[in-house]
Amino acid sequence: MQLKDFPVTLFQPEKGNEKEYTVIIYHGWGGRGQSFYEMAEETAKEGFNTIVPELIYHDTRSPLENPFDKKTMQKYFWETIFKSINEFEAFTRALKLEKKKLILVGSSMGGFIASGIYAAHPEIAGLVCVNGSGSFLFTEKLFRKMDNRDFLSKAELDLFKKYDPIGKVKSNSPVLLIHGDKDTIVPIEGQKYFYDYLLQNDENSRVTFNIHNDVNHKFTSEMVDEVIEWMNQADSSL
Repeated sequence: MQLKDFPVTLFQPEKGNEKEYTVIIYHGWGGRGQSFYEMAEETAKEGFNTIVPELIYHDTRSPLENPFDKKTMQKYFWETIFKSINEFEAFTRALKLEKKKLILVGSSMGGFIASGIYAAHPEIAGLVCVNGSGSFLFTEKLFRKMDNRDFLSKAELDLFKKYDPIGKVKSNSPVLLIHGDKDTIVPIEGQKYFYDYLLQNDENSRVTFNIHNDVNHKFTSEMVDEVIEWMNQADSSL
């Protein structure tokens, strides 16, 4: 589906099998929406209208020549996340989507995006973050430690605090966090930090954190099955 600003691919369930909620799947850094078409087909078979959006600096939206160059990643990784959060309002208007009927699923960077949108729009029906993080500032500090980079400037700190779900999440919508315990790309500590924060928030008690042993930065078939099972359970309880 080619909208002026938001190219997406839609997957629709068979007539008579439609569920009330729509799933949006966000892919990871340097990836393509196409890599999640198979999963989208599965969620559509379960009855969910499913949308796979193209992300800025990816797919056909000003893609970067070498996204895995370290300097390129450091410059555009968070910019992609923040821009995706910013454009969500216009995105839902363009597709005529009702936020309270949306379940967001994100893998890796897509998990950051989904978590940021969830925090900015507490009416969202549900969140799934796989191998990502909803603790932006905490995770960026981990990234910088891994890369031996300088501390954040005051301007950078202020920018992260503007988007960081930590301190902002005010929702009772169900949340599923999944992470491999051997992840060398996005440290699991960031996901744990977000999980601990959500548990401290009395308004949200429907949080699940599943850790997959001996799994690196990979969205496994077992994780896909886990997500679909969780969505079906969430659909019946929303």
